[in-house]
Amino acid sequence: MTLSLENYTAFRPNQPSQSIATQLNVALATEGDVEIVTEPISELVNEPLTHARILWEPITGTVTATGTDGALAGNDYTFQRWALGATTGTWTIQTAADADVDTVFIAAHSLAGATILIQTAATAGGAFTTRATITPTDNSTIAAMFNNAGSAYVVREVRVSISGAPETATVGIIRAGKALQMQQAVFGGIQPIGLTRAVETRHSMSETGQWLGRTIQRQARRTSMPWAHLTAAWYRANFEPFSLALPQTPFGLVQNPAKMPESVAWCWTDQTPQPENMGIKDLMSVTLDITGFLE
Repeated sequence: MTLSLENYTAFRPNQPSQSIATQLNVALATEGDVEIVTEPISELVNEPLTHARILWEPITGTVTATGTDGALAGNDYTFQRWALGATTGTWTIQTAADADVDTVFIAAHSLAGATILIQTAATAGGAFTTRATITPTDNSTIAAMFNNAGSAYVVREVRVSISGAPETATVGIIRAGKALQMQQAVFGGIQPIGLTRAVETRHSMSETGQWLGRTIQRQARRTSMPWAHLTAAWYRANFEPFSLALPQTPFGLVQNPAKMPESVAWCWTDQTPQPENMGIKDLMSVTLDITGFLE
């Protein structure tokens, strides 16, 4: 998995030149797995980078691309793919109106070793600015998180520019938008989706009991995310719209950008989340069982 945070501000820094690591050290003190916010809450621009990001409501618009079938990278099917047909290629989506973007996912691809530029333009047909530069070492899911001093960029176009790819390279999923930032982190017992596989196999054995091999029938990534201590108002305003889109809508997940950068996945779920009142003030909990695309 590949995660880019090169232009992402988690907190409003006291000095604009502070790095992400410095911002985290200023804003958080940690004791074990417990976070203690030491900055005033009013200073927070985004949730801490230990909180999951979920991209479930991507921007929509008109897609133009080099190669063939560029529009296929904009649908939900990982087996339908944009084919570059060359060592370089560009894929652009133009929205009908201004849209907020702070996250881009690329999945179901064969871009290992290529150089990928994630770029945005504030106006239709305007100049592009590079927000992230990525060189993936494998074909696993890519996520780029970036923002404008803590706020999502307001854009009309998002472009993915690729160079140094094999001529046979394909891309199945490209998504851009403003990610849902979970109000609470998840730590104890969590399975890193980037390190967890679910594999179903069929064993072959001869009439005399000889080993003839094993065939993989299907495989995927798996995890379960149990969130607790979510305020009821936050749940209804932020998580419930996402919940209503499930299980029909696939989504991009970054489990824990700060501590599990490999746990980036293009995902779906077979369930409708069932929230529970915790009996503590107005706090709620919810668990989401997640299946992820395995490259």
